[in-house]
Amino acid sequence: MGILALHLLKRRYVNLFFDPSLSCNLRCRMCYFSDPEARKDMHGTFTEEDIQAIARSLFHRVLRLQIGCGAEPTTFKYLDELIRLASESGVPHISMTTNGQLLTLERMKQLVENGLDELILSAHGLSEKVYEDMMPNAKFAQFLQTLDYLKTVKAEHPQLKVRLNYTINADNIQDLTLLPEVFADIKPNVIQLRPIQKIGESDYNNFSMEQILQMYDEYVKPAVKFCEENDIICIYPQRENLMSIGHKDAAANHVNSVIEMLPCFQLSPYKEWKEKIDPYRETFEDYCRRTHRVKFILNNLFGRVSQENKEEEGTTKALNYQIKQ
Repeated sequence: MGILALHLLKRRYVNLFFDPSLSCNLRCRMCYFSDPEARKDMHGTFTEEDIQAIARSLFHRVLRLQIGCGAEPTTFKYLDELIRLASESGVPHISMTTNGQLLTLERMKQLVENGLDELILSAHGLSEKVYEDMMPNAKFAQFLQTLDYLKTVKAEHPQLKVRLNYTINADNIQDLTLLPEVFADIKPNVIQLRPIQKIGESDYNNFSMEQILQMYDEYVKPAVKFCEENDIICIYPQRENLMSIGHKDAAANHVNSVIEMLPCFQLSPYKEWKEKIDPYRETFEDYCRRTHRVKFILNNLFGRVSQENKEEEGTTKALNYQIKQ
């Protein structure tokens, strides 16, 4: 009902998940970029004209712009321009997820000056051995250098939020004990501990929750305690969350899918991307009329889910994380 009200009142409510370029400088073992077959479809990039059109078409309804969802945004030629356009369009929250390997101090400063509100650093190890094993082509020394850059930029721009995304598996969970050492000089605002899930074919194939559960008290709990002691927001799965991964509940999955879909809009430069929305020809409002968004919300709000929607529903990857500060 809240989403419907915001929609009808023409308020901002859209979370735009945006990959400006389908490329990555790394081949992280838990990622589909480690699969040669998947990489065949991972190509394409938006032009400068494309992002200008997208900004005109969508940004006036965007509440949060998340740059970098399945690819590495720092490989995009017009990244600075993208962030500037979002800021000038009044997007309240502009966030970017990156492995940080291509960032220089000068570029990081420029991104923040252009309007970047949050930098999310993705890492899958906190020691040289584990980090470089889990993230082929990455250098742990560069990761530490990026943290040093962040310390400098935060001193000049204290409003910048820093977040660490750490995907836990049975082979990197032990590195959580290194959080106090690695983040001695700069404390993230948020640390998110995400359990590994299968998102496609990848080089890494140990998806055992049982192994993670066996090491939960030894490694996850101390990480949560570190966050509590340093005023860091910690987003982490509880035991029941881990045990529920893979279990299907059709009704719950449908509700989750609808709630996740309505405020979220994903856009990536696949070959047929304009079939979803053509920003040269339509605005977000045009798109909503064409796709009968109000009707869809009302049907789901009052339980009249069409058979077509039931058949298309999928298993959500969402977890009910615990959040502590």
